[in-house]
Amino acid sequence: MAMTASIRSAEGLAAGTPLRTLHVDIEGGWGGSSRSLYELIRRFDRDRVAPLVAHRESGPLEARYAAIDVPTARVPEIGSYVPRARKALRNLVASVPRLRRLDAAADALAGLARAHRADLVHLNYEGLFLLAGKLKRRTGLPMAIHCRAHLPESRWGRWVARTVAREADHVFFISPQEQARFESLVGESAVPREVVWNIAPPPVTPAAPHAVPEAVYLGSIDPEKGTDRLIDIAAALESAAAPPLLIAVHGRARARPRYLESLRRRVAAARLEGRIAFRGHTAEPEQVLAGAFALIRPSRTNDPWGRDVIEATSFGVPVLATGSFDGVVEPGVTGYLFDPFDAEAMAARLMDLLAQPELRARMSAAARQKGARQFSGDHQVEAVTAAFMSLVSRSHEQ
Repeated sequence: MAMTASIRSAEGLAAGTPLRTLHVDIEGGWGGSSRSLYELIRRFDRDRVAPLVAHRESGPLEARYAAIDVPTARVPEIGSYVPRARKALRNLVASVPRLRRLDAAADALAGLARAHRADLVHLNYEGLFLLAGKLKRRTGLPMAIHCRAHLPESRWGRWVARTVAREADHVFFISPQEQARFESLVGESAVPREVVWNIAPPPVTPAAPHAVPEAVYLGSIDPEKGTDRLIDIAAALESAAAPPLLIAVHGRARARPRYLESLRRRVAAARLEGRIAFRGHTAEPEQVLAGAFALIRPSRTNDPWGRDVIEATSFGVPVLATGSFDGVVEPGVTGYLFDPFDAEAMAARLMDLLAQPELRARMSAAARQKGARQFSGDHQVEAVTAAFMSLVSRSHEQ
């Protein structure tokens, strides 16, 4: 396979013509990584960066990219794998059918790079680590990789981290937690790296107020995400005779449809339909958060800094999450942290917010201020653009 040499010359870079970038995504807007990439790309200065997005799944973001004149291309052969703390080998085996198509994916993406006259490749997810080397050899282009998952401390996590460190020319992390874990797994590595927080979308006006306050969950329906724990919180609210409050669950059971059905049966058996409802996936989480009373993130991986938490904070929605890292949720200021998970304690805090509107108002104001400082996007766009420019410049010096 012939190398895809960038048409960029050092003189052309200095002249200020935009960098041509190929961004490789696994989704079309169904999850946080895909939405995070969109929020970054839509803020790029097109006089400096000309992006093309390649993605595996069709989804709602195709129309959003079209609306801002960013070209997209679906490459269904793209395969990914990120190990979890439990059952990593079983998850790898389940991923094998997709991973067998990596050569076809690399060929298709290299073709897109040539057609776009790309200067640089950006992999939006460390789960694409097995694709990285194949694509780099086919294109010869500098490569940036986004690390969005908190890798497990295991041989599987080391495999991913060390491959990323070997193949990437620059690594972005979505919080200091991912960077610290990556460095503990990799050991010595000279690859340039930095934390670039995800960007929150601008707040919107809710479509209509809720007759009953809603504490929302946004994410995959999955045991690792602790979706079943929401039922424990609903039961604790019911046992405490809490005022009307509904836990509204927004998300898809992409990998575990039977798990979702088991949750529905459990809710019905406990007669908790008035406390918790499964709403399915939403393509407009902004609307959900705009009308939310609170956000609940009961993750078993104790990671209170995901896209749902960042967006809720920026929208002024108090967050109740598991874990101890207070870089996003400031306990008692913008929300509450629970380490370990405690359904009764979460229910009690929700009742405090219901009973004390002034408390929720203070938290909401503090959260909005934090969101404006940390997740508005100005720093993130400049940091990523500068890293891209540096990568391309260095590639021409070699």
